[in-house]
Amino acid sequence: MDMKINSISNIQYTRLPSKTYATKPSARADNLTHITFTSTALFKRQSARYINAREYLNFEKKLKNGFDNVEIYDLNLNLLDGIQEGIKVFKGLNMKEIAFIGQTITEVAVKRGCYNNCSHCYAGGMPPIREDSEHINKMSWNDFTALTDGFKELNKRLGFSITKSHKKNYIPYITSFHDADSIDIVLKDNKGLSHDFTDISEKLSEAFDIKSIFDTAGWNPKNTATQMRAEKYAKYYENPKNASKLHQFNLSVNPYHSIHTREVLFERMGETEKAEKFRKLYIDRMANVLYTFTPLIESGKLTFLARSAANYSKVDRGFQERGLRFLYDEIFEALSEKYKEDFLGQQHFIKDLSKIKKIINSCRMKMEHINTSMCITDRLTKLYASGDTEVSNCNRIRKSDIKRINNAKTINDILINNRGYLKYAGLLDSNGHYYLTDFCLTFPTELQLNFENKNKKTAPIEPYLQTDTIITRRLINSCK
Repeated sequence: MDMKINSISNIQYTRLPSKTYATKPSARADNLTHITFTSTALFKRQSARYINAREYLNFEKKLKNGFDNVEIYDLNLNLLDGIQEGIKVFKGLNMKEIAFIGQTITEVAVKRGCYNNCSHCYAGGMPPIREDSEHINKMSWNDFTALTDGFKELNKRLGFSITKSHKKNYIPYITSFHDADSIDIVLKDNKGLSHDFTDISEKLSEAFDIKSIFDTAGWNPKNTATQMRAEKYAKYYENPKNASKLHQFNLSVNPYHSIHTREVLFERMGETEKAEKFRKLYIDRMANVLYTFTPLIESGKLTFLARSAANYSKVDRGFQERGLRFLYDEIFEALSEKYKEDFLGQQHFIKDLSKIKKIINSCRMKMEHINTSMCITDRLTKLYASGDTEVSNCNRIRKSDIKRINNAKTINDILINNRGYLKYAGLLDSNGHYYLTDFCLTFPTELQLNFENKNKKTAPIEPYLQTDTIITRRLINSCK
């Protein structure tokens, strides 16, 4: 999984403006924790806490003439606490904690584990752990729908989305993965029916009011089930209406995939024959991926994620930008051959040979920019020579971040960087545990959603989980 966060917003925790409630003329809107709102017979079955929260919400709605421009931190969350009552997935959490999740959530780890084992993966993706009575490698369908239905219900009660923010550089997407490939994300419900990425991503987007990302590093072309799923997605997202539901449909083409990594390492050892074998495997694999996604290339819906080490990095040439460009040439050559075979056969995509050059040129243009800046984690560090400045810089930044969090007195001290932007993204694990990550470090929080599998264990979270530095509920509740 190769997705990297592009930009994160500045979350502001603002006090309410000084307004007066009709129930007590001297009371201010940011200092009303002692007021009890009057309930009506209509809500006798509801708790006083819920009724007070709802009446406070109604008051604010009238005060602000509707909620068109309101975000969750524009409200007094102490007075709003209770509006979440009865929503099972939020049991045990107050509104400050739910708002914290709603405003930071970026990754929902619907499935844990990846078969690509890319050497640059910040999430440290490994094959899924085996499930048993104490371990899970994915969310249950019940937990997933409890999550999405819970946020939908809360948003309905609020009258606006809890994730809504008009702040500059707000995170523009949500993912259904952390250390998994989107092509492998499938959940089965209690009736045994399978729900793939299209179902899952659309439910997430509907619940959080944020578009999702599809992100793949490819698949084994001999895996019939996965190949059929990929063909389904190519056809589904070729439709502009369906494509509009996504933020991006990403294909990661880089020298770090485990197959290509083995090629480079065999080359390093002088085992040329083995190196060529793995190079051909990767080239054929990616040519098949591009062939399968031809409808998305033609419609302009396919985004390429191209990453490599810089040419000056102390790492094998095969991992550098120049090595990746040579690899692209061979992939496009193999793709061209597949298109020629298609023209001479079924003509699924190629009915005119001149079309081949047009498609490949389109790919070349989109893959022209190669990102050579990335967070170097343990797995990737092993490929670099000692003393590399990029590795040293990443380690220095990590030490600085740990010190910053240990010295934090409020949640803003952690979340907001010196430019006023949100520094950390939220990661929800399959068992409901919540983490913060900047994709170089990960910090556990004391928050957990009320999932049916909340007591089950998952694979360790990467990168660099700081188990000695926990984001406490006290700190999260320090917001205004």
